[in-house]
Amino acid sequence: MTHNYFLNCRECETIINIRVQIGFYDVPFNIHCPNCQTHIHGKLLIDQEEVGLKLEVQNASENHNEIDSTDNLYCAELSAEFLTNKMYFRDLGNNELPPYLNNMQFFSDDLKAIDATQSAMVFAQHFDNRWKKIKVLYELSWNNQVSLLYPKLEKEISGFDFIPIKKVNNDLDANIAMHQMMLTTTGITKALESKTLDKYIEISKHITRSKEIIEKVQDYICDISPKYNEIEKKAFKLIDSFSNIYEQLIPVVALRNTECLDNVDRKKYGIMTTNFEELTAFYAMSYEWILDNIDIVIALNNIVSRNDYSSCINNKSYDSILTIGSKYKKLDYIDDSESFSPPTSSLKNRIRNAIQHIDAEVDYMSQKVVFTDNYRGNTNEVTMYLIDFADLCIENFSIIIYILELIYNLKKIDYLSIGLIPSHMLINQYQAQRSYNKAGRNDLCPCGSGKKYKKCCLQNEKH
Repeated sequence: MTHNYFLNCRECETIINIRVQIGFYDVPFNIHCPNCQTHIHGKLLIDQEEVGLKLEVQNASENHNEIDSTDNLYCAELSAEFLTNKMYFRDLGNNELPPYLNNMQFFSDDLKAIDATQSAMVFAQHFDNRWKKIKVLYELSWNNQVSLLYPKLEKEISGFDFIPIKKVNNDLDANIAMHQMMLTTTGITKALESKTLDKYIEISKHITRSKEIIEKVQDYICDISPKYNEIEKKAFKLIDSFSNIYEQLIPVVALRNTECLDNVDRKKYGIMTTNFEELTAFYAMSYEWILDNIDIVIALNNIVSRNDYSSCINNKSYDSILTIGSKYKKLDYIDDSESFSPPTSSLKNRIRNAIQHIDAEVDYMSQKVVFTDNYRGNTNEVTMYLIDFADLCIENFSIIIYILELIYNLKKIDYLSIGLIPSHMLINQYQAQRSYNKAGRNDLCPCGSGKKYKKCCLQNEKH
């Protein structure tokens, strides 16, 4: 369903038609008056329970006069879920397809379009409630409050049969359970490209594919493990920031995850609900965090490809990273063909510099963005459409989750190296050994108690 509003620009009185596709989310908007370029912005608030609409607008007023249906007016289409036409001159007498139906053309079939959008919406629908609970658990872990963490975590995971951990006995159990809840119950993976979890499983296989690699990884863990908590804390702040802008990104996520983004005519279609300042803030912060922690990728590549975390490509040493003047130069230490290298094309130094120096401008009419990087007397401009800048932000988010996955696997190796065993493995091992009668009377009990089988479970079985 679409709803029409008519606004008068505060400065020049130009009438603008706001044509809104009503969906599940409030619809923020940012436009420029087509005549005087005044920035008009606001939000259409949607009350799903009362089925009510409320328009809030700055620098314009709602026109309540009767509009002649034969008029031609500037029109801005808005939708929280779909791409829309950029501002255009609309003949009010002609019936036009709503954004919902217009969106179908970007996908190979209508069902694919519906499924892609619904999947992209999962993160917005489920994240906030689940994330608050998971953050509390991580905070207890960072503060080493295990007496509070373990029972609280057990209660949380009891509602999810697909999480193998049922009893939290140690920090390894907690690490596995919290990580799986983060990935599978918040909708985070729905914001990422398809088969992301499969890629993460492959990552863990690379880290543990041989005893020699594990030993080298353990050497690196001694260097990186004191930084785990601080890295995760900062990453969680970025995840919070991303969740705050996510509703603006749903149309782009749907197209990215179905590899249909290239089907969009950038000159005609865009995301009119996007707030450029919020996107630039997230991009700049995520850029810094990624380059602060890209060392982890470099070290793991060095271990797998050169058998030593301190040996980088081009005969460079890992220690030389510490002397780099520009973080962006760290990317020179990454070979895209190596095992752990993520795509880094979203990390644009000139864009970051322009944002840092407040030299980024957006034209909400054309949806073009201009980033101006002034460096040592040289001026370089990067121009792109807002939809493509949104794509860069989503890719940065994907890299953040990827690096957190690497840390998760490093922590697992660390815990295993000191003798911790996941509780679900102990249970499976115990059940298997009972089935095949492999535990002798004087063997250590497979339940992990440390006692002999005859003094533990065998004795219990007799009773």
